[in-house]
Amino acid sequence: MNSLGFLHQAPTRRESERKRHSTTVTVESQTTSASTVENRVHHKRANLFHVIISLDRAVAPRVPSLALHHYSISNSNEIHPFSILPLSLFFLVQSYSHFLCVFFFFGTFFMALSKISTSHTPSQTLKPNFYSKPCVPLQCYDARRSGVSFEQHRKLRISCSVAPNQVQAPVAPAVPSDTTSNRDCYGVFCTTYDLKADEKTKSWKSLIKIAVSGAAGMISNHLLFKLASGEVFGPDQPIALQLLGSERSLQALEGVAMELEDSLYPLLREVSIGINPYEVFQDCEWALLIGAKPRGPGMERAGLLDINGQIFAEQGKALNAVASRNVKVIVVGNPCNTNALICLKNAPNIPAKNFHALTRLDENRAKCQLALKAGVFYDKVSNMTIWGNHSTTQVPDFLNAKINGIPVKEVIKDTKWLETEFTERVQKRGGVLIQKWGRSSAASTAVSIVDAIRSLVTPTPEGDWFSTGVYTNGNPYGIAEDIVFSMPCRSKGDGDYELAKDVIIDDFLRERIKKSEAELLAEKRCVAHLTGEGNAFCDLPEDTMLPGEQ
Repeated sequence: MNSLGFLHQAPTRRESERKRHSTTVTVESQTTSASTVENRVHHKRANLFHVIISLDRAVAPRVPSLALHHYSISNSNEIHPFSILPLSLFFLVQSYSHFLCVFFFFGTFFMALSKISTSHTPSQTLKPNFYSKPCVPLQCYDARRSGVSFEQHRKLRISCSVAPNQVQAPVAPAVPSDTTSNRDCYGVFCTTYDLKADEKTKSWKSLIKIAVSGAAGMISNHLLFKLASGEVFGPDQPIALQLLGSERSLQALEGVAMELEDSLYPLLREVSIGINPYEVFQDCEWALLIGAKPRGPGMERAGLLDINGQIFAEQGKALNAVASRNVKVIVVGNPCNTNALICLKNAPNIPAKNFHALTRLDENRAKCQLALKAGVFYDKVSNMTIWGNHSTTQVPDFLNAKINGIPVKEVIKDTKWLETEFTERVQKRGGVLIQKWGRSSAASTAVSIVDAIRSLVTPTPEGDWFSTGVYTNGNPYGIAEDIVFSMPCRSKGDGDYELAKDVIIDDFLRERIKKSEAELLAEKRCVAHLTGEGNAFCDLPEDTMLPGEQ
């Protein structure tokens, strides 16, 4: 007999009984009630269901990636076709044990198809029970047995510290909770620095937060690296830089942050960049407001006052809302005196005394000219004052200035030079520099900002003073109040200042001071709508912008 001969053999006893049983069921189905038939069918479905479960429990541990999603069929009128097929094969070959491998092959194959099939969705017609809960491959079998459902785990973000061998514990990334924030930490500066106990010394100071507007500009390109180096606040003072730009300059701002990152300044602990002052100024202790719109061709001074005034009004509101209550503000963007006034008027919760207009570059230029004329090094010049506005009405004071501790008028006998050429040289220095070099005095401006800050954070040498534009309320010189006017100041090194009282003012000096005062009062009227003082009215007598700043 050949290997296929069994197909032609006579029916066996089991096959005969199966046929008789089938005939009996058919006869009974015609004579019994509909309910009896339904109960029998239900009983067969239940048996079939248990066979399915047994089959899966036998296969799933061995082939877990092919585990099925199961559905209860006890109360359903449909049976999944892909579930019937492997069972049919099972009944066909169950008496032949040597075909068991064939059963497992086809059964597993069609079970996998029933799981991945998209043409038929069992959940549309079958009610799910516990076995219908989806589970992760390789975990499904254990989940069914223990009654626990599994969920895929979220990927964890790992934040690395400065170097892998310095990581002591997982560090949470310093990312703002508001994902729509316009202020973002940059690169390595997103790292949270947790100093070890043995790294903390008595000389280590708390972090100082410094906000800088116009941070992508040329002045900032020089200033930021001086701040980061420790030149300004000292060699043991860590700082955080919070850089404000615009939508147009945001990419350049990222470039600035990259350069700071590559410079490896140990004192620079944090750098963040953004375009929203309400975010960038958060908790800042120093605000260096450099960014301003330059004066374009044909633009009147009144127009520049209005355009830049709106910028500083908004920044004043932001400082008032989010900055430290004792923040020190230095306004650099021109016209800096009136911009500082606008800023402080929009920040009523911050002391008006904390606002400064930068006139230190004018003081440095004046010291240089006196040193050149006297034939000495400029560190011999002291008590130099710039009075008034940062414009052509400014008053370089040679009357109170000293060279080697001696009044300038006793060292430089050329009174005509002092009264005319000296002032013009100081005023036109920026314009001459542009003619020679083809660019503005960004580097020396950055140095003057450094000098202005250091004059406030280090004690003023005995008998000396420095110039800065400050709020005039309560001044001893008879200058009109409620404007920002450059005057001689002294500091104890605590960030505060007091006005110098041992100052001589003669008629020549007072006349020129009054001219600059009148100009600042006129500018104040031009921006009344930005300071909350009513409608603006401009009656500026002449264009007094400094050469090189137009």
